Amino acid sequence: MPKKNRKLYSSRSQYHKKSIEDCVTTIAISDFWTNLSTSLTEILDGSNLSLILCYGLGNFMDSLQSRYQLALLLVIKKEFNVDNCLVYDPKFTDAEQVHLAEIGCDLISENEEGKRRLLPGTFVYMPHCPKQLLNNLLWANWNKDVLINSVVLCNSIDLTVTSTPDRILDKYAHYVLKIAPFAKEKQLSKHFVYEDIFNDMSLHYFPKDKLEESNNIYWERGREPVYDDEELEFITKFECLSFQN
Repeated sequence: MPKKNRKLYSSRSQYHKKSIEDCVTTIAISDFWTNLSTSLTEILDGSNLSLILCYGLGNFMDSLQSRYQLALLLVIKKEFNVDNCLVYDPKFTDAEQVHLAEIGCDLISENEEGKRRLLPGTFVYMPHCPKQLLNNLLWANWNKDVLINSVVLCNSIDLTVTSTPDRILDKYAHYVLKIAPFAKEKQLSKHFVYEDIFNDMSLHYFPKDKLEESNNIYWERGREPVYDDEELEFITKFECLSFQN
């Protein structure tokens, strides 16, 4: 890289680093964070988070919304002492990938389409991700013992289910529809400096007594979800391969 371009890259990198740090500070001292932290502490009930899994941050070097969503991840990582943090978004630029590595986030190497098996104590963070991506995650982890030990921060499942006809959900988000009766939610505070960054998101957890209300047949996992091309809400692994080629 020519010396002039190196200077420009360094200058932009420092600007974005400072901007993200400002977003972290804004969240850390906010009532929004106080409420979220209290809710998460109550859900964990003395247990610890072992891993953060994050999908869908977007291009945080270009988007203020994405910067704040990244900042929240960093605050959770710090305040709950989580060393391991996995992130993926097919839209990440090279510069964003470098920055994420510098701040202690490990990049998932390929597009898993949300189908990663969760380890106990995993905190899943999917800011404003499409319901099909959540559906894939639930399919991959359709097991009571796995879900009992997981917390998911994403768009409200209750709002998704109540605002979408069952016939649509059954076709395109079958596992979101199936988990809804057994998921408990703590809504995020609506009092944040920007209303469109964490709106309609909730902390979701799956209490053991709720899950045990169902029989074992309910938890038999069906075939892998398949979506019509015209109905796809996320970037598939095949699209990522075509980008690379």
